[in-house]
Amino acid sequence: MNIRQLQFFYRAACLGNFSATARAENVTVQAVSKSMHELEEEVGGQLFEREGRGVRLTPLGEALLEPARKAVESFESVGRLADAWGKGPTPRSDLRLALVTPPFSKHGFICGIVARLMTQSLGIKTSLSVRIGAEALADLRAGNLDALFTIGRLSAPECTCAQVGTVTPGVFLGRRHPLRGRRQLSFADLAPYPVLWNDEIDGFNETVLVTCRRHGLSSPLEHVGTNEGVVDHLESRNGYIMGVNLKALSILPFAAMHDLDPAEAPVIPVCLVLLEGPRRPEVERLDQFCRNEFFLLKGLINSGGAVAGY
Repeated sequence: MNIRQLQFFYRAACLGNFSATARAENVTVQAVSKSMHELEEEVGGQLFEREGRGVRLTPLGEALLEPARKAVESFESVGRLADAWGKGPTPRSDLRLALVTPPFSKHGFICGIVARLMTQSLGIKTSLSVRIGAEALADLRAGNLDALFTIGRLSAPECTCAQVGTVTPGVFLGRRHPLRGRRQLSFADLAPYPVLWNDEIDGFNETVLVTCRRHGLSSPLEHVGTNEGVVDHLESRNGYIMGVNLKALSILPFAAMHDLDPAEAPVIPVCLVLLEGPRRPEVERLDQFCRNEFFLLKGLINSGGAVAGY
């Protein structure tokens, strides 16, 4: 395994296409395919599945994505440091963005689609990753990221938080939940059942759960911090998860997204978080694009994937 293979893998996961990856890396499609085949042999399984003209990650590919991203970014940071040694800082001309949410189904593929749309619309090379809040905020302040997208408002020193759109909340239920047969649920229906709370997520910003609790949701909180705990919460404890109401979140038959009664469902803002102070022209263009064209991004997410509240 080498860094070039991981670079090709991460780029292909973000772009969802080997041809686009080859163009971005200035190599042939055959070189990308060969590297991916060699990487699959080393990790012992298939990383991509063909999907029309593109590719999507397999479960093994999803598991490898985050370690690959960190390895590639670490390698690139060493290269930038070496290039800049004795020359002073060199301003970047790209955009590095993060969606503050736990990883969700097909998140690498969806981030690649959104990043490609923004690259084409802005004329600026753009990357988008999924990150947990505290880590993402630290990278924003360190200059490793240019902006964050949050589901719900964020109040943080030295940052601005501007609403660029809205989403509606939904209820994620396991297959054995007593309310599974009902499509639309009220806060009263949900009150007897525990709702998942994660300190790293719901303690960071005004998430879907935090907002719903302010509007009357009274379910007991169940503090969960592991994937195994999430499964147990849904499968064994009749718990549920609050999230963005997108049916693509459903993982049938294991769990499904249900509507929240519109009379009770609060509007959840989607926000663009930037550092205060002077900004690069590329970041200013991003700001204007998000304020004016969020409906394009929302349409892509609605059609191809989903963002969860956990």
